[in-house]
Amino acid sequence: MNAPLAAGPQALLIKGGHASGPRSTDILLLRDQQPIRFDTPRLTASMRGTGCMLAGAIAAHLAHSRPLEDSVREGKLFVFEKLLKHAVT
Repeated sequence: MNAPLAAGPQALLIKGGHASGPRSTDILLLRDQQPIRFDTPRLTASMRGTGCMLAGAIAAHLAHSRPLEDSVREGKLFVFEKLLKHAVT
């Protein structure tokens, strides 16, 4: 069992947006399962509000009865596509 989940939540999403490197990897921890990684290219060093955007996108998918893993994957893709669309080159 994943130690951070032993006493409470059923799942935990660790965001990788503020980490360094060319990739942004978020990690979903679920009880009694291997971590699930969601990886995209890093488009910007840091941008405020992306975590809130991700949380909202995940919540919207969950509200439509989508499984958690799918909701996180689709939420991450939504945020990535929005950042890509508005990226300053």
